[in-house]
This record gives sequence, structure tokens and C-alpha cells, in this order.
Amino acid sequence: MILLSITSYGSVIDSLKHVLSSHGSHDTTKVSLMLHISVQYQNISADSQKKYAEDAYTLAQQLGDAYILSRSLNQMGAVFFNNGKYDSSIYYYQQAIDVCDANGMEDQKVYGYTNIGNVYMRLADYIRALAYYDTGLTYAEKYDDNRSRGRILSNIGSIYYDQGAYSKALNNFLEGLEIHEEMDNQHDIALSVLNLSNVYYRLKDYPKAKQYIARAMDMAKKTTDKWSVISCHTTYASIFNEEKKYDSSLLCLQEALALSLDINQPYVTNLLKGNIAECYLHMGRLDSAYVLYKESIKVSEKLKDIEGIAIAKGGVGQVLVKKGQKELGLRYIEEGLALMEEAGMKQQALELAEILATTHEEMGNYKNALKYTKLKEAYEDSLSLDKAKKEASSLQFEYELAKKEAQITLLEKNNALEAGKTKLNRMLLAAALVGMLLASIIAFQFFRNLKRARITNELILKQKQEIESQARKLEVLNNFKDTTFSVLSHDLRSPINALTGTMSMLDEGIITPGEFALYKQELNNKLQSVTLMLDNLLQWAKMQMKGEHTLDLEKINIRRKTLKAFAVLKDAADQKNIKLVAEVPENLYAMADKNQAEMVMRNLVSNAIKFTPVNGTVTVAAEKNGSMAAIKVIDTGVGMTKEQIDKLFDGTPNQSTQGTGGEKGTGIGLQLSYNFVRNNGGNIVVESEPGRGTTFLLTLPA
Repeated sequence: MILLSITSYGSVIDSLKHVLSSHGSHDTTKVSLMLHISVQYQNISADSQKKYAEDAYTLAQQLGDAYILSRSLNQMGAVFFNNGKYDSSIYYYQQAIDVCDANGMEDQKVYGYTNIGNVYMRLADYIRALAYYDTGLTYAEKYDDNRSRGRILSNIGSIYYDQGAYSKALNNFLEGLEIHEEMDNQHDIALSVLNLSNVYYRLKDYPKAKQYIARAMDMAKKTTDKWSVISCHTTYASIFNEEKKYDSSLLCLQEALALSLDINQPYVTNLLKGNIAECYLHMGRLDSAYVLYKESIKVSEKLKDIEGIAIAKGGVGQVLVKKGQKELGLRYIEEGLALMEEAGMKQQALELAEILATTHEEMGNYKNALKYTKLKEAYEDSLSLDKAKKEASSLQFEYELAKKEAQITLLEKNNALEAGKTKLNRMLLAAALVGMLLASIIAFQFFRNLKRARITNELILKQKQEIESQARKLEVLNNFKDTTFSVLSHDLRSPINALTGTMSMLDEGIITPGEFALYKQELNNKLQSVTLMLDNLLQWAKMQMKGEHTLDLEKINIRRKTLKAFAVLKDAADQKNIKLVAEVPENLYAMADKNQAEMVMRNLVSNAIKFTPVNGTVTVAAEKNGSMAAIKVIDTGVGMTKEQIDKLFDGTPNQSTQGTGGEKGTGIGLQLSYNFVRNNGGNIVVESEPGRGTTFLLTLPA
């Protein structure tokens, strides 16, 4: 058993406790110390982790420092996450995001969104998890937070891994690993290497998997990370199971379980007991396997761990089948398979489908045997391990090649530096010769310039014409500038004055913090509207003044972009009690520029909310139509006349129309969306009648 990590963690905690005890002031430094201690206890004692997190949170509330309060809320969320209390965990993470929103700490929101994504991944709600990860990734990229960016990419890779998309998983893991290696972040490098070992395990390349596990285990010991050590043992055990070395597998799992009991995290302990049950099943110790699987079902249901429930039910079913209770066993296996299919766990679903097919065939139920055989073959085609292995080899080669090229580049720079010293001496000698030639060159240039003067006179007339043309363009841009400043002077002043006035009343004691909370939602909505308006203005200005039409085309998931737009605009919809509905298939994709597609979706949904009265509905529906993805944004709003529709996309900024809740805009959002959609090879059509709502139908290449 590895005890190195316990000793090392203990020495760090003792040092932090000593500093804390000698720090008498109740200030943000004290809160930071308590948060550090809470984080250190995460892999040692859940009770101590919770105690220090709660003490830090209590003091942070008293101090009123927004930054330290958001950190405390995130750590409280981590405490409940590790104990399987996911509703409470999401509550605290969302509170952290709200604090960042209220205090303009945009760069800190990445942690809350990433953490909520982690909760939904644990619950096997992969669509929501990806939506939150996408939002977190946006903030990480915007504020150059490479550590968070690397971790989010690894988390997205874990989702693809669970769904059997191994080449996609490997691509994300390698991209995350590259970022962590650039930062020399040993802890995250170890986790990324361990992720790579799991991919190669699934691809049945066991030598490669063991190679990565050995590297991860070595790093885990150096970084004193018990969770990584547990994960290494677990992956080793999985490989030993496939190699039918069940005694070795059981030994690895027992060592991992002993470490997990020190950590006291129910999810980890339950996961390991499920793996031990699987090992007992292979060894023929059916009664022991049955007891552990049944216990795992109970704990998984309490933790809302869909994956754990599915695997344990499949395990109980296999035990019962082996014990001769085939009818009951088949029911358990089918329940487990249904949960796996719902969560998108393709590899595990394939294994259960194969067991069902074999068992039904043995029982003479050939119709069901054929059904599950076809299901197994469908999953095999979907997973396509041979293809995934080739793609993995290609990705691995590119990653190793990039590292070699970086090393070569560094070597070349060093060589160039040495060569530069030699060249400097030569250049000094050459300078004397150059000086002698300089006089001759100056004379030559003098006579050459006389000739150019004649040519210049001929160009004056042409330049005059160009200047006149540019003057006309400047006049157009100047009119646009006047319109923009007019909008900004009116529409920015209102929310900023509202925020300034409210904060002044709070500072002067005219309103209490409780009363301030009543205005918070309205202020958030105003500022959210300003953010979208400024984004639109920036993109519009770029297109008008620089003619930017560069595209970065990639495969985008329409449902994820829809949910992301809903997440950003949720507060505005809630303010008017507007229901947001997504009727978009999970597997519908389009080829488009990601940033432009996100802005189009955000503008259209925002516009629909703006012109929909209280208690209305905004629906995004989509389907594949031939070679195009057809997306409809439908509202139950005030509608438009034919004349209004004709002016929407006429090429000039439109006069902004006030929304049903008094919302304002610049009038360029729809024009910008139209340009972006056309720029991506699609089109927008509008259907509307006054009083009967509006439908925006946009198409993009599928």
C-alpha cells in the first residue's frame, strides 16, 4: 500500500495550520488559509474538508469581499459534490456565479460553470455537462486562463470517453496535456496521462495503456495525489481483468479501496466496490459479487449515480444468470442496458447486449437473441475500434511530432545565437565596404527620383479620384458613427445610471442589502442587454470598416449551441416568465464558424424574448433538411407587418424598437445575424403577422 501521499499531505496541512493559528486578524488572508486547508483535506478527510470550508464561508460572508466569497462558495460546492449531494453542490456553484455577475468578476465565472459541468457529468447528463463546459471554455479563452482551459478540455474528453468516442476523447486529452506541459503543471499532467491510459485500455492496446499508467503512477507519488494513485490501481485492475489475471486485479482494487476509505468519498468507494464485484463475478465468487452489486445499487441510487446504477444492475443480472435464475437475471440486465443507452454509455451497453444475445440463444428465445445480436453489432459499428485505433495512432504521432519540432526549434535558436556572434564580426567588416558604396547609391537615387517625379505627377489625378471615393465612404462611416454614438449615449446611460443610482442608495443607507436584492435581477438583465449590444456593435463595426469575412469552419452541435444561448439569456426570460423550449435532436450538426453561429443564436433568441409578452414561449426547433440544417426560432410575441419584415435585412442599421418589457437595442443585431448566416453559406427567412408571433427560419450546411 502507498502511504507516501498521506505523510506529504499531512506535512502541508500542519504547516498551513501553524500559519493559521499565528494569524490573529479576521481578514481575507485568514479565509484563504482556511480554504487551502479545506482543499488539502479533500483526499484525506471529508469532515475536516467540510469544517474548514464552512468556517471560511462564514467569515467571507462577514467580510463582504466578493472575490473571497466566490472562492468560498465554490469550495462549499466541492464539499457537497464529494459527498454525493449534487443539488446542494449546484446551488453553491450557482451562487458563486451570481456573486461574480453582481460584482463584474467575469474572469472568475469559469470556475462555477466548470464545476456545474462536473456535477452533470457525474450524473451522466452529458448534454448539460457539455453546455456548461462550453460556457466555461469561452471564459477561459477570453481571459487566457490556460489552466482552466486545459482542465475543461480533459473533462470534455472524459465525456467522449464515456460515450465510446475514443478518437475524440484522445484528441481532447492530448490538447489538454499539451497545455499542462507548457505550464509544467505536474498534478494535471499526471491526470491527463492517466486519461490516455484509459483510452488505450478501451482500444485494447494494453502495453500502451500500461506504459502510460506507469508514468502516471510515478508522477502521482511525486505530487502526493492519492486520487491519482487510486485511479492508476483501478485502470491496472481493468487491464488484468481483460487478461484474466483476476488475483492481480483484486489485489490492485483492494489497495485502491484502502486508500479511498482514508479519503472518505462515497462515490469513489462505491465505484471501487463495484469493480471488486466484477472481479468476484469473473472469479466465480457469485455470492460475494451479488452482495457488493446490490450494495452498489443502493448507494448509487442515493448518490443519483446513473452510471453506477446501470453497471451494478447489469452485474446483478449476470450473477443471477450464472446461478440459473435466468428470467430474473435478464430483467436486471435489460434495466441496466436501458440506463446505459439513455446515458450514451456505448461500450458498456455493447457488453450487456452481447450477454443478452447469448443468454436468450441458450434459452431458445431466438427472436430476442437476434434482436440483441443486431444491437451489439450496431454498437460495434458505432464504436469501430479499428478505425479509432488508426485515428489514435495518428493523433499520438502528431502530438509526439509537435513535441520533437518544439525541441528542434529550441535547439535551432541556440545554434542561431552562437552563429550570430560570428556573423556580428563579419558584419562589422562588411560595414566599412557598405559605407564606401553608400555615396554611389545616393547619387544614383538622386537621378532616379527625378524620373519618379514625372511619374508622380501623372498619379496625382488618379489619387484625387481615389480620395473623393474614400471621402464618400468616410461619409457613410461617419453617419454610422453618429448613429452608433446616439444609440450608445441613450441605451448605455440608462442601465449604468440605474446601477450607479442603486449602489449610491445602498452606500448611503437609503435601501438595505435585502431591498437591494430585489433590484439585482433587473440590473443583471439591463447589463446583460448592454453586453449583447456591445458585442453586436463590435462585430458590425469590424464588418463595416474592415470587411472581415474570415471563417473558421468546424462541426458544431446545434442543440449545444441552443442550450448555451438559453443559459446566457435565462435571466432575461425569467424576468418576463417566458418559457424557453429546445426541440433540437442531440445528433444534429452543422458546418459553420462557431463564434458567428453562437452570436446568431443569441441574437435571435434575445430578439424573440424582447418582443414576447409576459408568460409567453420561445421555441428553438431544428431538423435536417437535405444537405442543410434547418433551425426555427419561434415566439408567441407581437409579430411584424410586411413592411417591417422588408426593412430587417436591407443593409443598414435599423431603428431600434422597444420590446414588450421596455428592452432597448441598437437595431443592428438582426442585420448582423443575417450577414453571418449568409457568410456561412446559409439563409434567413422571416414569417410573421401582427399579434400572431414571429418565426425566423435559418439554414446552415449540415
